[in-house]
Amino acid sequence: MEQLELIKPKERPKHDLTKISGDPEAKEMFRREVSLALLHRDPAKYAIIDKAIEQAESKGISYVLCKVSAEARKFMKYARAVGAEKYRATAFIRLQPIDQHKVLYGEFAIEHQTAELIMLHFMKRFPRYNIMIKFNKEVYIGRNKEIFKQALTVPVVDKPVEKDEFEQYWLAFYRSQYIPERRNIKYLKRMIPQKYWRWVTELKEFDEEIRYG
Repeated sequence: MEQLELIKPKERPKHDLTKISGDPEAKEMFRREVSLALLHRDPAKYAIIDKAIEQAESKGISYVLCKVSAEARKFMKYARAVGAEKYRATAFIRLQPIDQHKVLYGEFAIEHQTAELIMLHFMKRFPRYNIMIKFNKEVYIGRNKEIFKQALTVPVVDKPVEKDEFEQYWLAFYRSQYIPERRNIKYLKRMIPQKYWRWVTELKEFDEEIRYG
């Protein structure tokens, strides 16, 4: 099992971000965008990121953040795609307890290198639990502030058959708020892309109504 580092040294841009001048808040925003862009799946990302950093050094951070150049627009597109995937994962993943060893288990499909960002979110949110999430064909395990990765060759765990009590509470709340007359499938599809539906608990509960209503 491989122990992971969020951004390995060879993946860091060749430029020194500390040399970029500007407002501290803008500098922190730019640093965050660089961190996200580095996790994009496109192998050409490094050249674009380096170009964006060069432009931030020579023309100012706002030049890049406002997407003035083609490189800046692509750089920001990288960062936004990664950020959106992380946001959707943390919003849609429903972790379930699987055994007596304080393990919370979930599944999600990702396109970018967001697995560790997602793991860090849940490790911080549930510090007393071990977090296990299956991303595509790999399983990630977070425990004691460390993250490990293992290629998936056999089933990871016996998934819970019964809904855990937290899921039941959430469904009870959802039912109490649900108003059939206000159902808007077009809006739902815009807010929650259909490829994520399988991980949204309340949509599983109302599967037939959502798909055919």
